Amino acid sequence: MAIEIERKYLVHRKLLPVLEDGQRMIQGYLAVQPSIRFRVIDQDVIINIKSLQKDGSRFEFESMRPEVSLPDQKELLKLALFPPVEKIRYRVPYSGLVWEIDVYQGENLGLITADVELPSLDYAINFPQWIDSQQEVTMDSCYFNINLGRRPFTQWSSSDE
Repeated sequence: MAIEIERKYLVHRKLLPVLEDGQRMIQGYLAVQPSIRFRVIDQDVIINIKSLQKDGSRFEFESMRPEVSLPDQKELLKLALFPPVEKIRYRVPYSGLVWEIDVYQGENLGLITADVELPSLDYAINFPQWIDSQQEVTMDSCYFNINLGRRPFTQWSSSDE
């Protein structure tokens, strides 16, 4: 069983490093619990199943199908429970970890988050200056990608943030 330990934070936009070589992805959901999602990255489709554990970790299973035709991609997008989430992901190494910075597009334009996968639950994070360590949103359901499909960032009022 694969276990994922991940933390998500908001960023200090003005302190972000130059972001290069981003990977565009479209992410949709086929089921809520457990979470069954797909990602379209170029011509590849990745199916992912996740189940949240009580300690904040997640069971995770992932499988990829390479070179999926455009018609099949379009059919898959139609199956999504909610409008898919579009984002560009940048990977930035820092202090032995890789931070994944998601710059959201479309209906979530304006939102930028950073995730980091940890080797253990009690791992002490050395934060880069561009991470707002006081703004951890790991357990804030508004920032779950599935909920960004249901209620995009552009629809939030200032009291939601």
